[in-house]
Amino acid sequence: MRTDEAELLVVDDEAPVRLSLAAYLEDEGFMVRTADSAEQAIDVARSNPPHLAVVDLRLPGMDGAALILELARDHPGMKFLIHTGSTKFSLSEDLKSAGLDDSHVFFKPVLDMGEMVRKITTLLQE
Repeated sequence: MRTDEAELLVVDDEAPVRLSLAAYLEDEGFMVRTADSAEQAIDVARSNPPHLAVVDLRLPGMDGAALILELARDHPGMKFLIHTGSTKFSLSEDLKSAGLDDSHVFFKPVLDMGEMVRKITTLLQE
């Protein structure tokens, strides 16, 4: 899939993080939508599922891990990256079963955004 055909969803409750990440990914050629909560992300995905979601784990209401599991169930084939500020995070068995591994986890702040873009591109080509 070409970068300019890929639709991404950035989910983060912190507006500066959400908006700057979305702007960076748009500059890289992706079409990006945003959500500030898991519930909003579910609504966005229901109407037009993205190819890949970049999800923060600490969200108000439903957390990011539960969001990933619900989206993976409802939209098979959707890909995910985790973007977290939690330095002690490790993948649960449920997330591993949904197809995630340690290479899908990016810790805030991401020092090499090119690495995230390369991972997104790789996932979209699978």
